[in-house]
Amino acid sequence: MKNIFTLSFKVDRLEKDVEKLAAENKILTEIVNQQRAEIKVLVYAVQSESDKTRMWVEKELTKFERRLPSGEKDKS
Repeated sequence: MKNIFTLSFKVDRLEKDVEKLAAENKILTEIVNQQRAEIKVLVYAVQSESDKTRMWVEKELTKFERRLPSGEKDKS
């Protein structure tokens, strides 16, 4: 009888532990999902800035190239 009571107590305690861990797991999963969303926003922002910088550099290079002499020499 003592063994049954002890085992019953252990099972109850383990069930409570499992419930507690499941609740913690749910909270951690929500935190991970929030962090994932924030990372996606940051990646998009960095990509956008990178694209803007690339376009600016291309524009400046084009301006510079237009100011360069054509490279052809007069044959007169």
